Amino acid sequence: MSSADIPVPDVPDSTPPASGPPPLLQWVSTSNPLYVISAGLFLFGLRMSFGAHARDTDSWALMGGLAGYTLLLVLAALVLVRFARVWNDVRTVLLLVVLMFLATSVTFDELLMLNPERGRGYFIGGLVFAVALTELVLRGIGLRFPLRFRLPYHFALALFFLYPLALAPVVSDPHSEALMWGLWGFAPVAGLVFLTLIPAIRRSREYVRGNGSPWPWPFYPWSVFVFLAVAVCGRAFLLCWSFHLLPNASDQLIFGPYFLVPFGFVIAILLLELGLVENSRGTRWVALAAPLGLVVLSGIGHRNDAIYTEFLGHFAARLGGAPLFVTLLAASAFYLYAWVRGVALAPDGLSVALAALAFVKSGALTFEDLTAPQPALLVTAVGLAVGISLWRRDWWRRAIGAAVAIGWVGTIAWRGYRALREDVPGLDFLVLGVVLLPVAVFVSLARAGVLSRWIERWTGRAPNPTG
Repeated sequence: MSSADIPVPDVPDSTPPASGPPPLLQWVSTSNPLYVISAGLFLFGLRMSFGAHARDTDSWALMGGLAGYTLLLVLAALVLVRFARVWNDVRTVLLLVVLMFLATSVTFDELLMLNPERGRGYFIGGLVFAVALTELVLRGIGLRFPLRFRLPYHFALALFFLYPLALAPVVSDPHSEALMWGLWGFAPVAGLVFLTLIPAIRRSREYVRGNGSPWPWPFYPWSVFVFLAVAVCGRAFLLCWSFHLLPNASDQLIFGPYFLVPFGFVIAILLLELGLVENSRGTRWVALAAPLGLVVLSGIGHRNDAIYTEFLGHFAARLGGAPLFVTLLAASAFYLYAWVRGVALAPDGLSVALAALAFVKSGALTFEDLTAPQPALLVTAVGLAVGISLWRRDWWRRAIGAAVAIGWVGTIAWRGYRALREDVPGLDFLVLGVVLLPVAVFVSLARAGVLSRWIERWTGRAPNPTG
């Protein structure tokens, strides 16, 4: 017997298993919340030290405080990467760096109003600081940020810092239509900036493979753009708060939820493109459902403030309708775009949008202002649904379209019947006789088996002989 044939007894491993840290300590070490707490305390302390607004005499100290703490965050990121390789914490720190950039762009709004020349220098200097520090950080930690993502990011920074400069020349007249459209226009312009992400989306996840970090797609690089998208919503409100100087009307505000609708449609387009490129059905469904939330957003939050209603009148006059009506038109255009892109449920969304438009007149402000349906739009919506069902041979779409059409025609017929009932004696018997005739024909066809053969030909399915 060779040594290879001698059985070797199993020796139990006496080494005790390595015990991991407690769950709380493990969470703190991988998702350290102290960075966020530190940034929050710093910003709160800065506000307490200098007040809610930047006075002309405090501007240098305030700018120095913001820039100094931002540099400390950058230094922390470099230490974490160079010496500890703690990438989860680095992601938090980098987002906080972006937060400091955005905080800087908001801080000097009042200074720009009080001293435009000096305020302009702080905004331009803040933008240069943000762009230069971003490039320094990327180079320092060895993180690859591809050009098709980097350009939209820098465009977004430029929007936050430079858009207030475009509003400064017209803020002297709070009733200026140019100022009002400028305040509304921040979100649409931000949407145009975010549309520049489409070329990067169509390159898919392979575009950021091997980026120098362990961050998976889509957390990198989409975390920063989700952060910027939330910031766009907040900045749209703050612009209306800071740059619309209404005398003796501190309780009035031009901002309304419908200001964010154009930006919301851009987010829906980006989600749709992501869903198509990544072949993600869930992402496509979220994109198709987004216009429903935007329609709700356009019909709520309306007020009777004088300045609010003044711009609402300009909005309706220039765009041809109130926000609810315009949003439904935009939703129809979005679903048409999705249909062209080959999304399966887009035609159904277009049918629903057209049907909703039939109940909304151009001046409808809220959902309480809905009216009787307009026949042309309702016929178009029903015809589109039935046409799609015939093209795709979907029996359930045919059934829904037929039910809507029958209900609509039945409603019109019932109204006409009630109007004529008092003027035409014996109308009840005439209508009953007309209705019973097709019922009799239906029963005869069913008894002869003709209906079963028609159903088989219509649906492409054999009828069940057992019933």
